[in-house]
Amino acid sequence: MKGLYINTDFDIIKIKNLSMGFNIDDKFYYALENINLDFSKGKIHAIAGESGCGKSVLINTILKILPKNAIIKSGEIIFDNKNLLNFSEKEYENIRGKKISLIPQDPFMSLNPLYTIENQMLEVFENNKIQNLEKVKDALNKVKIKNIDTVLKSYPHELSGGMKQRVIIAMSLIQNSDLILADEPTTALDVSVSNSILDLLVELKNMGKTIILITHDLSIVSNYCDTTTIMYLGEIVEKNNTKDLFKNPLHPYTKALLGALPDKRGKKLENIKGQISPITEIINGCKFHPRCNYVMDKCKIEKPEFKHCVKCFLY
Repeated sequence: MKGLYINTDFDIIKIKNLSMGFNIDDKFYYALENINLDFSKGKIHAIAGESGCGKSVLINTILKILPKNAIIKSGEIIFDNKNLLNFSEKEYENIRGKKISLIPQDPFMSLNPLYTIENQMLEVFENNKIQNLEKVKDALNKVKIKNIDTVLKSYPHELSGGMKQRVIIAMSLIQNSDLILADEPTTALDVSVSNSILDLLVELKNMGKTIILITHDLSIVSNYCDTTTIMYLGEIVEKNNTKDLFKNPLHPYTKALLGALPDKRGKKLENIKGQISPITEIINGCKFHPRCNYVMDKCKIEKPEFKHCVKCFLY
Protein backbone atom coordinates (compact mmCIF):
# COMPACT_ATOMS: atom_id res chain seq x y z
CA MET A 1 0.00 0.00 0.00
CA LYS A 2 1.32 3.41 -0.93
CA GLY A 3 2.66 5.39 1.99
CA LEU A 4 2.96 2.35 4.27
CA TYR A 5 4.89 3.24 7.40
CA ILE A 6 7.49 0.64 8.27
CA ASN A 7 9.48 1.35 11.42
CA THR A 8 13.11 0.37 10.95
CA ASP A 9 14.54 2.57 13.71
CA PHE A 10 15.36 1.59 17.28
CA ASP A 11 12.13 1.47 19.30
CA ILE A 12 12.33 3.10 22.71
CA ILE A 13 8.90 1.86 23.79
CA LYS A 14 6.45 -0.71 22.43
CA ILE A 15 2.79 -1.11 23.30
CA LYS A 16 1.37 -4.54 22.53
CA ASN A 17 -2.32 -5.53 22.51
CA LEU A 18 -3.17 -3.07 25.28
CA SER A 19 -6.78 -3.02 26.42
CA MET A 20 -8.06 -1.22 29.50
CA GLY A 21 -11.11 0.58 30.79
CA PHE A 22 -13.13 1.68 33.78
CA ASN A 23 -15.78 0.28 36.08
CA ILE A 24 -18.70 2.72 36.07
CA ASP A 25 -21.83 1.90 38.08
CA ASP A 26 -20.74 -1.74 38.37
CA LYS A 27 -20.26 -2.10 34.60
CA PHE A 28 -16.97 -2.26 32.71
CA TYR A 29 -16.41 0.02 29.69
CA TYR A 30 -13.36 -0.05 27.43
CA ALA A 31 -11.34 3.15 27.13
CA LEU A 32 -8.56 1.55 25.06
CA GLU A 33 -8.96 -1.53 22.84
CA ASN A 34 -6.14 -3.59 21.36
CA ILE A 35 -3.59 -0.77 21.10
CA ASN A 36 -0.42 -1.68 19.21
CA LEU A 37 2.21 1.02 18.80
CA ASP A 38 5.96 1.38 18.63
CA PHE A 39 7.87 4.61 18.99
CA SER A 40 11.30 5.17 17.44
CA LYS A 41 14.05 6.84 19.41
CA GLY A 42 14.82 10.49 18.65
CA LYS A 43 11.49 11.35 16.98
CA ILE A 44 8.37 13.35 17.75
CA HIS A 45 5.36 11.05 17.55
CA ALA A 46 1.87 12.56 17.47
CA ILE A 47 -1.25 10.90 18.85
CA ALA A 48 -4.19 12.90 17.52
CA GLY A 49 -7.96 12.92 17.62
CA GLU A 50 -10.89 14.70 19.23
CA SER A 51 -11.27 15.03 22.98
CA GLY A 52 -12.58 11.73 24.34
CA CYS A 53 -10.66 9.51 21.91
CA GLY A 54 -8.41 8.02 24.59
CA LYS A 55 -5.20 9.96 23.98
CA SER A 56 -4.58 11.10 27.54
CA VAL A 57 -5.79 7.76 28.94
CA LEU A 58 -3.05 6.08 26.91
CA ILE A 59 -0.39 8.40 28.36
CA ASN A 60 -1.67 7.87 31.88
CA THR A 61 -1.62 4.10 31.34
CA ILE A 62 2.03 4.26 30.26
CA LEU A 63 2.81 6.13 33.49
CA LYS A 64 0.33 4.02 35.47
CA ILE A 65 -1.32 7.08 36.99
CA LEU A 66 -4.88 5.84 36.78
CA PRO A 67 -7.95 6.18 39.02
CA LYS A 68 -9.01 3.34 41.28
CA ASN A 69 -11.80 2.21 38.95
CA ALA A 70 -9.35 1.62 36.06
CA ILE A 71 -8.69 -1.98 35.04
CA ILE A 72 -5.98 -3.09 32.60
CA LYS A 73 -7.43 -6.15 30.87
CA SER A 74 -4.50 -7.20 28.72
CA GLY A 75 -1.34 -6.15 26.96
CA GLU A 76 2.25 -5.10 27.51
CA ILE A 77 4.15 -1.81 27.61
CA ILE A 78 7.78 -2.68 26.88
CA PHE A 79 10.37 -0.12 28.00
CA ASP A 80 14.04 -0.97 28.57
CA ASN A 81 13.13 -4.54 27.58
CA LYS A 82 10.76 -4.82 30.56
CA ASN A 83 6.97 -4.86 30.76
CA LEU A 84 6.05 -1.79 32.82
CA LEU A 85 2.65 -3.23 33.62
CA ASN A 86 4.36 -5.84 35.80
CA PHE A 87 6.12 -3.18 37.88
CA SER A 88 5.20 -2.53 41.48
CA GLU A 89 4.46 1.04 42.57
CA LYS A 90 7.92 1.26 44.14
CA GLU A 91 9.56 0.12 40.89
CA TYR A 92 7.50 2.68 38.98
CA GLU A 93 8.94 5.44 41.16
CA ASN A 94 12.29 4.80 39.49
CA ILE A 95 10.67 5.34 36.08
CA ARG A 96 8.28 8.28 36.47
CA GLY A 97 9.97 11.66 36.18
CA LYS A 98 13.33 9.98 35.71
CA LYS A 99 13.41 7.78 32.63
CA ILE A 100 9.94 8.87 31.47
CA SER A 101 8.85 12.48 32.04
CA LEU A 102 5.45 14.12 31.63
CA ILE A 103 4.72 17.60 30.32
CA PRO A 104 1.10 18.13 31.42
CA GLN A 105 -1.63 20.29 29.94
CA ASP A 106 -1.66 22.50 33.01
CA PRO A 107 1.86 22.97 34.43
CA PHE A 108 0.47 24.86 37.43
CA MET A 109 -1.09 21.61 38.69
CA SER A 110 2.34 19.96 38.64
CA LEU A 111 4.13 22.67 40.59
CA ASN A 112 3.64 23.09 44.33
CA PRO A 113 2.37 26.64 45.02
CA LEU A 114 4.01 26.63 48.46
CA TYR A 115 7.60 26.23 47.25
CA THR A 116 9.89 28.27 45.04
CA ILE A 117 10.97 26.97 41.64
CA GLU A 118 14.49 26.49 43.04
CA ASN A 119 13.28 24.27 45.88
CA GLN A 120 11.16 22.17 43.54
CA MET A 121 13.87 21.70 40.95
CA LEU A 122 16.44 20.74 43.57
CA GLU A 123 14.07 18.13 44.98
CA VAL A 124 14.93 15.80 42.08
CA PHE A 125 18.40 15.35 43.62
CA GLU A 126 18.65 13.04 46.59
CA ASN A 127 21.71 14.77 48.03
CA ASN A 128 24.16 17.64 47.49
CA LYS A 129 21.32 19.90 46.44
CA ILE A 130 23.37 23.08 46.63
CA GLN A 131 26.13 21.59 44.49
CA ASN A 132 23.51 20.65 41.91
CA LEU A 133 22.22 24.19 41.59
CA GLU A 134 24.48 24.67 38.56
CA LYS A 135 22.79 21.72 36.86
CA VAL A 136 19.43 23.34 37.52
CA LYS A 137 20.60 26.64 36.04
CA ASP A 138 22.05 24.85 33.02
CA ALA A 139 18.70 23.12 32.39
CA LEU A 140 16.82 26.43 32.65
CA ASN A 141 19.30 27.99 30.25
CA LYS A 142 18.70 25.18 27.74
CA VAL A 143 14.96 25.94 27.72
CA LYS A 144 15.83 29.60 27.06
CA ILE A 145 14.70 31.08 30.36
CA LYS A 146 16.18 34.50 30.99
CA ASN A 147 16.70 36.06 34.44
CA ILE A 148 17.31 32.59 35.82
CA ASP A 149 18.08 33.75 39.37
CA THR A 150 14.79 35.65 39.51
CA VAL A 151 12.83 32.66 38.21
CA LEU A 152 14.44 30.33 40.75
CA LYS A 153 13.34 32.56 43.64
CA SER A 154 9.79 32.83 42.24
CA TYR A 155 6.69 30.88 43.22
CA PRO A 156 4.66 29.20 40.44
CA HIS A 157 1.85 31.78 40.54
CA GLU A 158 4.40 34.50 39.77
CA LEU A 159 5.31 32.93 36.41
CA SER A 160 3.40 32.94 33.13
CA GLY A 161 1.93 29.75 31.70
CA GLY A 162 4.69 29.50 29.12
CA MET A 163 7.38 30.03 31.76
CA LYS A 164 5.92 27.31 33.99
CA GLN A 165 5.84 24.95 31.02
CA ARG A 166 9.52 25.64 30.37
CA VAL A 167 10.30 24.89 34.01
CA ILE A 168 8.54 21.50 33.69
CA ILE A 169 10.57 20.72 30.56
CA ALA A 170 13.77 21.78 32.33
CA MET A 171 12.98 19.27 35.09
CA SER A 172 12.91 16.47 32.51
CA LEU A 173 16.31 17.63 31.24
CA ILE A 174 17.77 17.45 34.73
CA GLN A 175 16.65 13.84 35.01
CA ASN A 176 17.92 13.20 31.48
CA SER A 177 14.68 11.36 30.63
CA ASP A 178 14.82 9.17 27.54
CA LEU A 179 11.10 9.54 26.84
CA ILE A 180 9.00 12.70 27.22
CA LEU A 181 5.21 12.48 27.18
CA ALA A 182 3.71 15.85 26.21
CA ASP A 183 -0.04 15.93 26.90
CA GLU A 184 -1.36 18.90 24.90
CA PRO A 185 1.43 21.10 26.33
CA THR A 186 0.31 24.24 24.46
CA THR A 187 -3.44 24.15 25.18
CA ALA A 188 -3.52 27.11 27.58
CA LEU A 189 -0.87 29.18 25.81
CA ASP A 190 -1.14 31.95 23.23
CA VAL A 191 0.16 31.37 19.71
CA SER A 192 3.62 32.91 20.09
CA VAL A 193 4.35 31.14 23.38
CA SER A 194 2.88 27.91 21.96
CA ASN A 195 5.25 28.04 18.99
CA SER A 196 8.25 28.61 21.25
CA ILE A 197 7.36 25.54 23.33
CA LEU A 198 6.96 23.44 20.17
CA ASP A 199 10.32 24.70 18.84
CA LEU A 200 11.80 23.64 22.16
CA LEU A 201 10.41 20.13 21.69
CA VAL A 202 12.15 19.99 18.31
CA GLU A 203 15.41 20.96 20.00
CA LEU A 204 14.91 18.18 22.54
CA LYS A 205 14.38 15.75 19.65
CA ASN A 206 17.63 16.94 18.10
CA MET A 207 19.30 16.14 21.44
CA GLY A 208 18.17 12.53 20.99
CA LYS A 209 15.05 12.65 23.16
CA THR A 210 11.89 10.81 22.13
CA ILE A 211 8.64 12.73 22.44
CA ILE A 212 5.07 11.46 22.31
CA LEU A 213 2.89 14.50 21.67
CA ILE A 214 -0.82 14.33 22.48
CA THR A 215 -2.83 16.88 20.51
CA HIS A 216 -6.10 17.56 18.73
CA ASP A 217 -4.45 20.26 16.58
CA LEU A 218 -3.43 18.75 13.25
CA SER A 219 -1.69 21.95 12.16
CA ILE A 220 0.81 21.30 14.97
CA VAL A 221 1.16 17.69 13.85
CA SER A 222 1.93 18.63 10.25
CA ASN A 223 4.65 21.09 11.24
CA TYR A 224 6.39 19.32 14.08
CA CYS A 225 5.82 15.55 14.13
CA ASP A 226 7.60 12.69 12.39
CA THR A 227 4.85 10.08 12.74
CA THR A 228 1.14 10.35 13.43
CA THR A 229 -1.36 8.00 15.06
CA ILE A 230 -5.08 8.82 14.74
CA MET A 231 -7.30 7.54 17.55
CA TYR A 232 -11.08 7.31 17.74
CA LEU A 233 -12.99 6.10 20.81
CA GLY A 234 -10.07 4.19 22.24
CA GLU A 235 -8.94 2.54 19.00
CA ILE A 236 -6.18 3.28 16.52
CA VAL A 237 -7.78 3.89 13.13
CA GLU A 238 -4.70 4.99 11.19
CA LYS A 239 -0.97 5.42 11.71
CA ASN A 240 1.73 6.47 9.29
CA ASN A 241 4.63 8.83 8.90
CA THR A 242 3.20 12.33 9.03
CA LYS A 243 4.10 13.37 5.49
CA ASP A 244 2.33 10.39 3.90
CA LEU A 245 -0.67 10.58 6.21
CA PHE A 246 -1.34 14.20 5.29
CA LYS A 247 -0.68 13.60 1.60
CA ASN A 248 -2.82 10.49 1.37
CA PRO A 249 -5.20 10.08 4.33
CA LEU A 250 -7.02 6.76 4.22
CA HIS A 251 -9.46 6.43 7.11
CA PRO A 252 -12.71 8.46 6.79
CA TYR A 253 -12.06 9.93 10.24
CA THR A 254 -8.59 11.12 9.21
CA LYS A 255 -10.04 12.60 6.03
CA ALA A 256 -12.73 14.37 8.04
CA LEU A 257 -10.20 15.82 10.48
CA LEU A 258 -8.03 17.12 7.65
CA GLY A 259 -11.10 18.46 5.85
CA ALA A 260 -11.84 20.62 8.87
CA LEU A 261 -8.43 22.29 8.66
CA PRO A 262 -8.20 25.76 7.04
CA ASP A 263 -5.72 26.10 4.19
CA LYS A 264 -4.20 28.89 2.13
CA ARG A 265 -6.67 28.36 -0.72
CA GLY A 266 -9.57 29.46 1.47
CA LYS A 267 -11.57 26.27 0.84
CA LYS A 268 -14.83 25.75 2.69
CA LEU A 269 -14.26 23.92 5.95
CA GLU A 270 -16.01 20.57 6.33
CA ASN A 271 -17.90 19.59 9.45
CA ILE A 272 -17.74 16.12 10.98
CA LYS A 273 -21.37 15.18 11.48
CA GLY A 274 -22.57 14.17 14.92
CA GLN A 275 -20.38 14.11 17.97
CA ILE A 276 -18.10 11.69 19.72
CA SER A 277 -19.99 9.17 21.86
CA PRO A 278 -19.51 8.79 25.62
CA ILE A 279 -17.55 5.80 26.89
CA THR A 280 -20.76 4.24 28.23
CA GLU A 281 -22.41 4.02 24.79
CA ILE A 282 -21.96 0.65 23.13
CA ILE A 283 -21.45 0.88 19.35
CA ASN A 284 -21.61 -2.28 17.27
CA GLY A 285 -19.29 -2.70 14.31
CA CYS A 286 -16.94 0.14 13.45
CA LYS A 287 -17.12 2.80 16.16
CA PHE A 288 -16.95 5.62 13.61
CA HIS A 289 -19.80 4.36 11.45
CA PRO A 290 -22.52 6.67 12.94
CA ARG A 291 -20.50 9.69 11.71
CA CYS A 292 -18.94 8.23 8.57
CA ASN A 293 -19.69 9.51 5.05
CA TYR A 294 -18.63 6.16 3.56
CA VAL A 295 -20.60 3.85 5.84
CA MET A 296 -21.71 0.45 4.50
CA ASP A 297 -24.06 -2.13 6.02
CA LYS A 298 -21.04 -4.23 6.95
CA CYS A 299 -19.65 -1.37 9.06
CA LYS A 300 -22.66 -1.46 11.38
CA ILE A 301 -22.19 -5.12 12.23
CA GLU A 302 -18.54 -6.12 11.99
CA LYS A 303 -15.38 -4.59 13.37
CA PRO A 304 -12.70 -3.98 10.72
CA GLU A 305 -9.20 -5.29 11.35
CA PHE A 306 -6.15 -3.07 11.37
CA LYS A 307 -4.23 -3.88 8.18
CA HIS A 308 -1.03 -2.18 7.07
CA CYS A 309 -1.68 1.34 8.38
CA VAL A 310 -5.46 1.70 8.52
CA LYS A 311 -8.52 0.12 10.16
CA CYS A 312 -11.34 0.35 7.64
CA PHE A 313 -13.38 -1.93 5.34
CA LEU A 314 -12.66 0.42 2.43
CA TYR A 315 -9.16 -1.08 2.26
